[in-house]
Amino acid sequence: MKTISDYIDSLFLSVPETSQTIQLKEDLLASAEDRYEDLKRQGKSENEAIGAVISEFGSIDELLDEMNIKQEFADEKGYEIDEITIDESIEFLAIRRKGATLIGLGVMMILMGSAALFASIGVLGGPFGIGFGLLFFFIGIAIGVPLFIIAGTSMINSNKRLDDRFIPLQVKNEVKTRKEIFQRSFVFCMVTGVILAILSLIPVVLLTVFNQSIGRALLGVGGMFGVVSFSVFFFIFGGVIMGSFTKLIENTYFISNENELGPRAKAERNSRKPEWLHTLEKVYWPIIVGIFLCQGFLLGNWGSNWIIFPVGAIAFGVLESIFSRKE
Repeated sequence: MKTISDYIDSLFLSVPETSQTIQLKEDLLASAEDRYEDLKRQGKSENEAIGAVISEFGSIDELLDEMNIKQEFADEKGYEIDEITIDESIEFLAIRRKGATLIGLGVMMILMGSAALFASIGVLGGPFGIGFGLLFFFIGIAIGVPLFIIAGTSMINSNKRLDDRFIPLQVKNEVKTRKEIFQRSFVFCMVTGVILAILSLIPVVLLTVFNQSIGRALLGVGGMFGVVSFSVFFFIFGGVIMGSFTKLIENTYFISNENELGPRAKAERNSRKPEWLHTLEKVYWPIIVGIFLCQGFLLGNWGSNWIIFPVGAIAFGVLESIFSRKE
């Protein structure tokens, strides 16, 4: 029965908690339990009964609309639900996509400038090669930094407009649909990025295996940076866009800055985790790394010292599972 209970809980993840929605959840669970027992009496196995009960659940949107959840929420909480609309979520995703492109291109231009620096020194050598290389390097920076600024400004402004606003179920469903469409592109970006990262070693190997001069080595490093620049672009582009979907799907209230939660997002997050656990999250891994370094440098225990990381991850996971609770 826990499977059915968890499924019903998932239906209400993005629904404001009011006396009506709490009662609705309890009624649906009681109805599901009755249906489960009825199917068991008909000779269904446990898995068959659970599957049948879950498959019979449809959307709860119409029920919520009939109950006028928004008005009850305003009466109970003293303020209206400030919902993010579907149009606003689509605009947010478009801005993040553009930002991902600009950030990826910005990093790519800086890496290409670095590639030109090494290649120029390797091919031309001397002050002439260094001069041309530095010129290309600073051109890459001059192009890349403004792209960062443009992308960052637009993304920050977009986040501020949505900060601490409720993310309704219809928005989450729309974003989930767009995420599923993008999934294939995301896999392509990650696979291409990995392949290019591996291939980036080829210029270094080819240019140094037969002739180990410094010029050839620098030219190989330049080629490596050139290939890596494309690899990094794909990683950034796919990662930023996928992160934008997650930001809307996994939160009840939009979080612009993880370090400065709005009052509603903070209250919602604290309802699932105690405040001390949030504080521990911020210092836990720096402490783990500090212990690792102290043991290594002071005790010389580098051989088995690494075990602290998997042990630390398991320990924190246990703490989180014990002290966190679902809404």
